[in-house]
Amino acid sequence: MPTESRKPSFFSGLSSMKLGLLLLLILGGMASLGSLVPQAQPPQFYQAYYGALSGRIITFIGLDHVYRSWWFIVTGALLTVNLLTCSIKRIKKVPGLQGWGSIILHLSILVILAGAFISGLLGRSNYIEIGNGDVIDLGAYGFPGYSLQLKGFRIEYYENMQPKQYISAISFITAKGDEFAREIMVNRPLKVGDLKIYQTSYGWLVRGQVLVKDNWQPFDLKSGRAFVVDPNKNERLVFYFIPDGIHPSSPLPSNPQLIVTLFREQQVLAREILAEKETKNVGGYAVTFFDYRYYSGLTLKKDPGIGVLYVGFIVLLVGLILRYLSPEKRQGVDK
Repeated sequence: MPTESRKPSFFSGLSSMKLGLLLLLILGGMASLGSLVPQAQPPQFYQAYYGALSGRIITFIGLDHVYRSWWFIVTGALLTVNLLTCSIKRIKKVPGLQGWGSIILHLSILVILAGAFISGLLGRSNYIEIGNGDVIDLGAYGFPGYSLQLKGFRIEYYENMQPKQYISAISFITAKGDEFAREIMVNRPLKVGDLKIYQTSYGWLVRGQVLVKDNWQPFDLKSGRAFVVDPNKNERLVFYFIPDGIHPSSPLPSNPQLIVTLFREQQVLAREILAEKETKNVGGYAVTFFDYRYYSGLTLKKDPGIGVLYVGFIVLLVGLILRYLSPEKRQGVDK
C-alpha cells in the first residue's frame, strides 16, 4: 500500500531553519532602522527634520522607538520560539561535542536577544546641562531617586590653548540617600550601579536682568540663547558671551564681554557690548550683565541589559569553540 505523506506539523514549522533565518534577517533590518532614525525624540523633532508628513508616519508606525514597538517585540518573540523549538529538537539526538556546540550557539542567540530586549525596554539615556553650583533632580530626566550637584568645572589646556581635558566635580546622591563626590572626565565616566554618567560637553551661562515695561526680569541663560521681550512683535534679545574681548580666540575669561542683540523676526534692531556689572540700553530695553559661569554637559545612561549581553557573547564563544574546534566523533574504527 502506498504510504501516506505526512503533513508538516505546527511544531516542525516553528523549528524550521528557513523560518529562523528569515526572522533573523527581518529583525536585523528593523534594528538597522533603529540605528538610522534617531530614537526617543519628541514628535516635533521628526516633523522638523523629516518633514510634516514623513514625521507623522515615523511616529505613527513607531520608528521613533523601534526597540519598544509591538512589531519588533513580536518578531523577536517568534525568533525566540523558533530557536527554542529547534534546540529542543536537536537535544534528542546530540552527536557529541560538536552537536552540543551547535545547541549552545542557538541558546547564545536567545541570551543576546534577551539582553537586547531588556536594553530596549528598560534602558534610558538623556543629556543634561548643569550650571556650576546648581543641583538637578534626575527624576525629571528619567532617573527617579537620584540628584546631582555640579561642585565645579575646569578645563585643562595644551600649550597651544587647545582643550586637553574637561573635568566635572560632582556630588551624587543615590536613591538610598548615599552621597559621594567624584570627578568625571572625558573617557572616564562615573558608574553607580547600572547608571553611567559621561562628560560630553561644556559652555557658558550668563546671568543678568532686562527692564521690560518697568519690570526688571532676571535671566540665567546659555550663551547664544534668546530672551523674549515682546511676544506680540516677536522681539527677543540674544546673548553671546566672549571670554576675552581683547583676544576673541582665547578661551580664558580675562576680559569677559556680553554681546546683546535685539531681533524682531530675523531683523537686527540694535546691538551693544556689555562688560561685567555694566548696564546699557539695547533698542529701548535696559540690560544688565551680572556675571558668567561654566555649565557642564553630561550624558546619563542606564542599561540593565548590558550584563545579559556580555553573558550571551561568552556563551556564543563557548558554542563556537565546541562546534568548530572540538574533535569530530568517529562513527567507526577501521580495521
